[in-house]
Amino acid sequence: MSGLSKTAFSVALLTIGLTAPIASAQEYRQENVVVTGSRIESLPGITLKRQGDFLLVDVRISSDSREYAMRTSEIEKTVDDLLAAAREKRDISVNVDAGGLIYPLLSSEGLPLSVGSRPDTSYTDLILRTPIPKNVGDIQPLVTKLETFANSIKGEGRATIDADDVPDVSVVNPDQYRMDVIDAILDEVDKVTKRLGPNYRVILTGLDKRMKSRNTDNINVTFYIPYSYTIVPTSMTTVLPEY
Repeated sequence: MSGLSKTAFSVALLTIGLTAPIASAQEYRQENVVVTGSRIESLPGITLKRQGDFLLVDVRISSDSREYAMRTSEIEKTVDDLLAAAREKRDISVNVDAGGLIYPLLSSEGLPLSVGSRPDTSYTDLILRTPIPKNVGDIQPLVTKLETFANSIKGEGRATIDADDVPDVSVVNPDQYRMDVIDAILDEVDKVTKRLGPNYRVILTGLDKRMKSRNTDNINVTFYIPYSYTIVPTSMTTVLPEY
């Protein structure tokens, strides 16, 4: 997960019913896999890898002016400057993350502010987005482009813009890949069944589970369904489920 916390901002947007001016286009946010201990969910044998559609870099706009009204004004003006600069670019947009969905931001009006590490500091978290070209080999130039863009905007008053150096990747309409994953699983089960011969059968479970995804390398996303199967003799008429 990237260094800048998006939880407070996402919750705030959901709480106010997404009243900030945002577009209706939605994408699913792919977070980096963070290993906090020695155990992490292992991938099943069959997965589907697809290139992400957009590279995302988080930016935090903050102000430590003494008065809250001044901080709000400075942050909103800086956000509007960021939006104005992005409109001049064909390949950069400013977005917000609301509960894992990416929405293009239209203006600073109604953006919720969070309290910083000190009571007299306020901030808001946004996302810079750029398309990932097909068959790209090195993601760093895209990261540098977004960071350079963020650094080119001068904060209003005491407002500052800080870009995260850990990118994310997003995929438009990830559910389009669900049947591809299922087809790949069924294809393997069919091959296993044929290799085993008529004396064995395969009991497949888990296809009804929610499809999951993993940010593989900030370019590709791995989709998978946590399925499993059991091989039993055809003579076995009763198979107890595992709990």
